Formats: sequence, structure tokens, C-alpha cells
Amino acid sequence: MLTPIETAVARISMVLGGLVLLAMMMQVVVDVFMRAFLGAGFPATADLVGKYYMVAVSVLPLALTELKRRHIEATVFTQTLTGTPLKLVQLLGFGIFAAVLAVLTYGSSLEAMRQMSRGAYIEAGTLRFVTWPSYWILPISFALALLIMAIRIYEVLTGRFGEHDHDPVGALEDISNSGEDI
Repeated sequence: MLTPIETAVARISMVLGGLVLLAMMMQVVVDVFMRAFLGAGFPATADLVGKYYMVAVSVLPLALTELKRRHIEATVFTQTLTGTPLKLVQLLGFGIFAAVLAVLTYGSSLEAMRQMSRGAYIEAGTLRFVTWPSYWILPISFALALLIMAIRIYEVLTGRFGEHDHDPVGALEDISNSGEDI
């Protein structure tokens, strides 16, 4: 059964990621069309792609990859473990990843607040292109992944984390393919 938090994170990640990819595609198509037929491209396309789209495409899927349990796991040393030793190894791995995500969330939040307070922008030709909102992509993405790691740690501690649990995103895909209302 999907937890409501996992379902919400999966939906947020998929919708935002899809919208970002669609927006990037549309922006590049418009830019190419304008360059070919009007002689000048869409203003600040390279800056927009580099500061917003590529950052979002790179880090938004962090939480989704953990939901799908697609992060790299080196199980050669743990494949024969069961019970408490396995739980300890899982807790150690999830704990280290959660600590790294917490540091990344904190640091990137401080940077986003700093950029927001100074009203960060770049000059693209004659335009002032505001860039401070793009700094919030990182802390939001890291915080979503940290939330999923907190759920994983809770599952290990309560005995609900299984070695081969289903992935919530796969269940969402199954539901959407069956035509049921999500």
C-alpha cells in the first residue's frame, strides 16, 4: 500500500519533472524557430536552460529514484545478511545518505535565501534575467529526498522495510495504466 507522503512526493516529482522537460523543449523549439525565421533567438534561452531547466532535470529526480529504489546498492557484502545485522547495515546506509541530504538541504537553503535577498540576476543582452528563484530548486529537491530517507529509516526501525518491496511509482504507473482514478 502506498503511503500518502510517498504518493505525494512521487506525483510532485513526476509532474514538476515533466513540466520542466516540456518547458525546456518548447523554449528550445521557439528559439530555433525564431533564429531560423526571424533572425534572432528567444532572449536568454541559454541562461534559462542553464540556470533553471538543467538544474531541475538533474536534481528533481533524487526523491523519485529512492522511491523506485533505483539508487546504486552494493549488495555483494550484504546479500547473505538477515535480521538485525541487515537492519543495522540498512540503517547505516540510510542514515549516512540522510545526513548528507540534510547538509545539502541546509547549505543550499542558505544560498537560496542569500541570492533571494540580494535579488540575484544576470544581464542577457538588454534584459535583466532574474535567477534567484532557480536557487530554490536544490533545497526543495534535497528536502524531498530527505523526507523519503526519513520514511525509509522509519520503515527499517518498525520492520516495514523489505528487501524487495514494491516501488510506489510502479504502483502509480500500474494504477494509471488500468484507468483507475489516482
